[in-house]
Amino acid sequence: MRWEEWEPIYLEIVKEMGYSIEKDLTAAYTLSHLITDRALTTEELREELDERKTAVVFGAGPSLKVDIEEFVKSGIIDDVVVFVADGASRAFLERGLKIDIIVTDLDGGDETLIESSRVCLATVVHAHGDNIEKIRELVPRLYGKILGTTQCKPCDLLYNFGGFTDGDRAVFLSDALGFENIVLAGMDFGEEIGEYSKSINKHDFERLKVKRKKLRIGKKLLEIYASKSTRKLFNATSRGEEIKGFIQTSFEEIEDVLRQHVLES
Repeated sequence: MRWEEWEPIYLEIVKEMGYSIEKDLTAAYTLSHLITDRALTTEELREELDERKTAVVFGAGPSLKVDIEEFVKSGIIDDVVVFVADGASRAFLERGLKIDIIVTDLDGGDETLIESSRVCLATVVHAHGDNIEKIRELVPRLYGKILGTTQCKPCDLLYNFGGFTDGDRAVFLSDALGFENIVLAGMDFGEEIGEYSKSINKHDFERLKVKRKKLRIGKKLLEIYASKSTRKLFNATSRGEEIKGFIQTSFEEIEDVLRQHVLES
């Protein structure tokens, strides 16, 4: 998504969430400075990913473990590029499964993120006004090169592909990298959070309200993206709600799609 398309959406998010554009800019310049000698470009990343044409993007929703099981059973793991939102990375590490690209705004577990950065092909770090201290603390501890992103106007070494949460940003990135097929998994957008919210204290309830608002924005952005995209978009989230523009499917059916592509090539 070009900045000209993203800017009005960004300004709406700033207004709704009460964010500071100035802090977002500070975060962006902080991250850019820290990755000066290790910044990764999209061209370099695309070369690392060889000729695979399908991206599978794992969010950290309640369906994650079930979706990982179905993904492994499908046998397609070596034929696709695996994008993992930070919150989903522990489940992959625990099973010894590959992570090609981890997408993070540094709000997951620190040690898990560091370990994920050690084993993945690329770490995509996102800067925003609420994670400036995390950027200073964690980025120097991460392994390998880093592709930096921002939600404000791109600056210096940072990109802005669009997107708001780790999961939907990974979708926008996979589009920018040219993947023909994009598959969602573990991408639940709040139904089970609603049930959980009935049994927690006031402080945690307020945090969940913010989380649900972010997820709602993330889902909206995916639907905006789908309405304009020419990619083949699928949603293999086992218990997720409908995301307009993404075909509800299963990993078994995705396996058939990939096999058909091989026959046609």
